[in-house]
Amino acid sequence: MTPSSIQASFGLPRRNRTGITALLLILLGSLSLAQPLPLLPDPTPPPAPIPTAPSLPGNPPTRAGTAAVSATVSMEVLDSVRQLTRGDIVNFRIVEDRDPPVALQVTDSGDLEVPYIGRVRAEGKSPRQLAFEIKSLLERDYYHQATVILALDVEGQRSPGIVYVTGMVGAPGPLQIPPNETLTVSKAILRAGGFANFANQRRVRLTRTVSDGDTQVQTIDVKQILERGRPELDIEVLPNDLILVPERLINF
Repeated sequence: MTPSSIQASFGLPRRNRTGITALLLILLGSLSLAQPLPLLPDPTPPPAPIPTAPSLPGNPPTRAGTAAVSATVSMEVLDSVRQLTRGDIVNFRIVEDRDPPVALQVTDSGDLEVPYIGRVRAEGKSPRQLAFEIKSLLERDYYHQATVILALDVEGQRSPGIVYVTGMVGAPGPLQIPPNETLTVSKAILRAGGFANFANQRRVRLTRTVSDGDTQVQTIDVKQILERGRPELDIEVLPNDLILVPERLINF
């Protein structure tokens, strides 16, 4: 029904119809504007998840990540901070061999017995540094390309220090004190190759520097300790002690 038909039905004169028509149009427009509009989809996309920061090459792995390092194929993630020491046990693997890792231990002399190439100096080097050195040795004679994975597995116990054995012994020089053993004068001599010919076993001298800078010298009859079973005569050595085995004055 139009506004004109509404006016005619009420019998309104034509001269009044114009104003009423305008009023009805305004009312009808208001009603149409009051109707609820359909909901539009929210154009804002949902927030994206925050990505986790990737591990950067060269960051040293934690001890908890040793297994992950053993399974990696990249040498860039190897530990470049912690230096290997005697007694350390490492996992060693050549990726191209597709074999599981093997356990190697740093020897008392500071070396590592590496497959194919033998002994390599390991003490004082990080796993990453040592891995690249081994890689060069392998690629020189055995591999076209070798990816060496080397990771610390078990930390060795550190020696408390060094003693020096000199004089008439088989292998004079510095000697590491074992971390889990009481090292005595007689044991140190045995570790240094034992007595050499014409050694004066009865007058072995132990020189020790005390806290005030003075030195103390003791004479030990090691012959009595070894041949007569007199361990009470033996003396425990301390770091930086000097053991001197003199030569017999009369050799016969």
